[in-house]
Amino acid sequence: MAMSSATGSIFDTAGAAVNDLFGGIGDMQQGALKAKGLNLQAAGLRLKAQGDLAEASEYDLAGELATKNARFTEESTAIKEAQLQRSITQTIGGQQADVAGAGFAQSGSALDIMRDSASQGALTSAVMGQQGLITEAGYKEQADSYALMSGAARMAAAGEMDIANQTDQLAKDTESAADTAGMGKFFSSAIKGVETVAMIAML
Repeated sequence: MAMSSATGSIFDTAGAAVNDLFGGIGDMQQGALKAKGLNLQAAGLRLKAQGDLAEASEYDLAGELATKNARFTEESTAIKEAQLQRSITQTIGGQQADVAGAGFAQSGSALDIMRDSASQGALTSAVMGQQGLITEAGYKEQADSYALMSGAARMAAAGEMDIANQTDQLAKDTESAADTAGMGKFFSSAIKGVETVAMIAML
């Protein structure tokens, strides 16, 4: 009876040793798989961050173009206004020459026609200037909007890189913890193996 009880103990201890041995291997493999998954997740985040940075660069480029368009509009409007002013001056000058050539005094209807031309010219010039300012303001607003989107994309990229770094660290910690747990089970298995040998030697 004592012999059968001792044999049962030997088998129990040997079984526990084998169980711990395979448990240690399993822990280490599972830890390695989890770490690999976390590493892939971190790599995915880094790729996404690179995409965000590329997007930010595109927004920067679009913002630069919008700023240039605003400057071009300002310069173009100034040129058009100068051309219009010259045309108005020529028109009024021509009218004055026509009135003088016809032998009329610059009064009455002739003066009304010149005043009307000057007034119409001033109105056209004001409308042109206002349209130029509206277009210029639209381009400036566009440039500001692109700058905001570029900043947001860069912030997203920085956040993703930070999470990727933390995920990498978590992968290292996970693998290290699994290795530690596995080694603990290996030691436990070894102790139980020695115990089993000692029990067999006592028989």
